[in-house]
Amino acid sequence: MLLIHASLLLVAAMWGSNFIAMKYLLRSIDPVELLLLRLMLGSLIFGVVLLATSRTLPHFSRREWGQLVIIGTLGISVNISAVAFGTRLIPAGLASLIVTSNPVFTALLSRAFAGESLTRRKLLGIFIAFLGFLIVLLWGGPDATFNLHNSLGVLITLAGPSAWALYTILSKPYVRRCPPTQFAGIVTILGALPALPLLLYDHRIFGDVTRFTPTDWLATLVTTGLALVLSYTLWYHGLRVLQPTQVAIYIYMVPVFGVFGSWLLLGEPITIFLLVGGVTILFGVVLTNMARQGTIDDESSRFSGPPHSVATSVAADLESGTNVLTGR
Repeated sequence: MLLIHASLLLVAAMWGSNFIAMKYLLRSIDPVELLLLRLMLGSLIFGVVLLATSRTLPHFSRREWGQLVIIGTLGISVNISAVAFGTRLIPAGLASLIVTSNPVFTALLSRAFAGESLTRRKLLGIFIAFLGFLIVLLWGGPDATFNLHNSLGVLITLAGPSAWALYTILSKPYVRRCPPTQFAGIVTILGALPALPLLLYDHRIFGDVTRFTPTDWLATLVTTGLALVLSYTLWYHGLRVLQPTQVAIYIYMVPVFGVFGSWLLLGEPITIFLLVGGVTILFGVVLTNMARQGTIDDESSRFSGPPHSVATSVAADLESGTNVLTGR
């Protein structure tokens, strides 16, 4: 059990270091190239691992395979691209702080799709976390200003944890149906497929990687081999042993490693307002998470059926919401 907790702490460190590695790579390649590099290399590594360790694929229906494509797209393509594009516009330390909003999005989405009550404490936690974002945006650094450039980076990056929250809701019924390494590999490979057409738009990555320095390759190892392949595998191992809420708490350690590493390796300043804003964000998301007695991860009534029923239910809710907005 101690080894599981140590591995999850390692996951938090790898995800915190991921923002530093991406920020470094974005000095020489653009976000599209970074996205393609992570997806192609991550899929290649997982493909080799699956061929070496898995004799057969898990039994899923055709409908379930389609849902796994959706799950992978949310957790891989959307999540990774949002972070890649957003990190180019904002400091790496701030990007790692934004990741801690994941429990807030999880609470909101579980309210919308799983019927979980949104208590006053949850609303207070969400409000406090939002205040933390404002503190960081307005006074987080010597050049911090609330302008279009800064706010756009925050909004793009926020798409990452929101997609991850929905990914968590949809993938929960599948976690126990195959080994963690196999499930992480399948979802990663399927999730990378929607991004492959980007190669037609930008195929410079093949030439750019030939000019990578040893430091560039080290950053690539961190952002792909560690923050994608190894961390996803360890994360699912933790989910098989611990309750999901016990595992999720380690997300709060990500900005600790991200902010400290950004200061140590990238020279990004740590101001008093950045610390205050970061602590405020952490307090808000912890308060929101502590208030969840029946979380989406523990709720059995909504997720007691087969996996396709969960995805169908969520899809129905999304369609219903669309009809309300469009008047149809």
